[in-house]
Amino acid sequence: MSRTGRGMCVVALATAIAVAAVGCVTQHERPAPSTLGCAEAVVDQLPPGLTDPEKHCLASALLVQQCSRFESWLAGWGKEIEDALGEGDADWDDLRSDRLGRKCAAQPGDTDQLLACCRQALTEPVETLGSDLDN
Repeated sequence: MSRTGRGMCVVALATAIAVAAVGCVTQHERPAPSTLGCAEAVVDQLPPGLTDPEKHCLASALLVQQCSRFESWLAGWGKEIEDALGEGDADWDDLRSDRLGRKCAAQPGDTDQLLACCRQALTEPVETLGSDLDN
């Protein structure tokens, strides 16, 4: 990984830690009280047989619905930072799939509907990425 990439990871990690320390406020029933617990509960709900992009997209969409939009963003970036600093394979395409999931979550739907949205979105050409927090 390049020096610039590592710098981005460190800044993203520091930002995530600072914001996570403050806590997240939601007004709906959550599967777990903590950000990590909520993310783990969502990942446990993913159906078997999904491709990696589908897992990222659907998990992000479900995180928006069951936890919060910010926690969805935080989980996606946290996973890629963990991959970059550990034995994983950090990938910008994973972050794109996460972002598409957050877009799909803007429309109400159950898991099957969110997965259909993700599958459609993943077949579309790559969009120009603006602010990741927008979606």
